[in-house]
Amino acid sequence: MSLVKSKKRVADHGEVFTPAWMVDAMLDLVKDETQRIDSRFLEPACGSGNFLLQVLRRKLAAVELKYGKSDFERRHYALLALMCIYGIELLPDNIAECRVNLLEVFAEYLNADKDDDLCRAAGHVLSLNLVHGDALTMKASDGAPIAFAEWVPWAGQVSAAGLPPGHPHAFGVLRR
Repeated sequence: MSLVKSKKRVADHGEVFTPAWMVDAMLDLVKDETQRIDSRFLEPACGSGNFLLQVLRRKLAAVELKYGKSDFERRHYALLALMCIYGIELLPDNIAECRVNLLEVFAEYLNADKDDDLCRAAGHVLSLNLVHGDALTMKASDGAPIAFAEWVPWAGQVSAAGLPPGHPHAFGVLRR
């Protein structure tokens, strides 16, 4: 992968991608957090997802170690891992690519088709958690303030999936 898409993008936006070896070295500095399924990560200039992809891969490895024997738990904790990843990106093509890249890693981990219900849920999560905007001004591309959903275990009567309150696989949006 090239570290630069074009000289114009570098000049106009300061866009330079972080090489994989540096991403790994930086994430190793917070290794315990990258391996905690429910730890939250925000990348304020996520580009096409170099950091977020590695965070997701590490979280999914933790899911596999802890819940790999139960397909039900493996699938739902994989979604929780994804729900804890956030990003902001100034350039529209990069944020679109980032969403596609993260969804691809998620679907590949689950060996699922993009039309799978969990993959569709993951796509919705990514549409909310990865924002096209400016992290310096904290404004979305439409000028509205950037606000993120906070995904928490569902505390209502019954979740959208029909699971009872407090069930570890029932999630809802606390606030946005």
